[in-house]
Amino acid sequence: MKTNTFSRLGQFAAPLSIAATMVLGFSTQAHAISLGAASDYNVFTLGDMTQWNTDAEGKVAVGGNATLTNFYAGMGLPNSGNNGDVLIVSQDLLFTGGSVQGNAVYGGNATVSNVNFNNNGILRNDNPLDFAQVGKELQDLSKYLGGLTANGNKTIAYGGVSLTGLDSSLNIFNVAASDLNGANSFKINTPTDSTVVVNISGPSAVLQNFGFEINGSPNNPQRQKVIYNFYEATNLTAQGIGIQGSVLAPFANFQFNNGQVNGNVIVGSLTGSGQSNLHLFNGNLPELRLVPPTVKVSQAVPEPATLAGLGLVAAAGIVSRAKNKKKG
Repeated sequence: MKTNTFSRLGQFAAPLSIAATMVLGFSTQAHAISLGAASDYNVFTLGDMTQWNTDAEGKVAVGGNATLTNFYAGMGLPNSGNNGDVLIVSQDLLFTGGSVQGNAVYGGNATVSNVNFNNNGILRNDNPLDFAQVGKELQDLSKYLGGLTANGNKTIAYGGVSLTGLDSSLNIFNVAASDLNGANSFKINTPTDSTVVVNISGPSAVLQNFGFEINGSPNNPQRQKVIYNFYEATNLTAQGIGIQGSVLAPFANFQFNNGQVNGNVIVGSLTGSGQSNLHLFNGNLPELRLVPPTVKVSQAVPEPATLAGLGLVAAAGIVSRAKNKKKG
């Protein structure tokens, strides 16, 4: 077994933004275009990632350390041509067994053994993503979506969760994490091609041993327009399950075993053997509004009319003094 250890050579950061910079005194708006810098990544973690005996069909970006064993990155990407940077790790990379369908990039140190880099891929020291900036934007987006008003209906009966929406462009649902406890099915029915945001509240959520169905089918292409937003969760567990749609849980530690996510996986950290399949989110998220901060004035400022009145009084005083001086 050949093991190569690489040390840090340098870091280069290129900030990426999904939100416009806010200028004091003006109300600035920006559109959340899909999932911003994370849109092209099958897996995007803000912190560490530890996975074994599994694969991600698309690109992977890790904002902390990555420990990978028998892991295959980019298995759903083309076998020819240039796929670019398929695996990006902000800090240290420990990679034992597997393959990358392109380049692997690390920002700290790398220990790599029995790993193939296909499509003329290389291993290099670099840091092409500003994970701190992108992570903040994803957290802001998650909180913003979580505060939107629901326009769809939720029904829970006999262990089944059913969501129904009628809007042709955007359907928003509110679900509590407790609604998922003991669930045996999860169904979504909305107009074809409409974007679906399922806001799931609660600090901890468990998805286990139930199936998903979108518009009557477990594998409906509509899943690429569905996003499950765990905007309050710090702990998220999924096992024995095939999630149809993308997961947005940027505050959560995701324990993911014996299952798959058919969409983007955007989480705080990731541990387990769960598989990520290349059905990236392509819905149209609502506008992300930035509200300028309130400016507090420490002293009261007279209104224009008051200032004008003070000016007249002062002028009258000057004239009066001038007359008195002439009389003297």
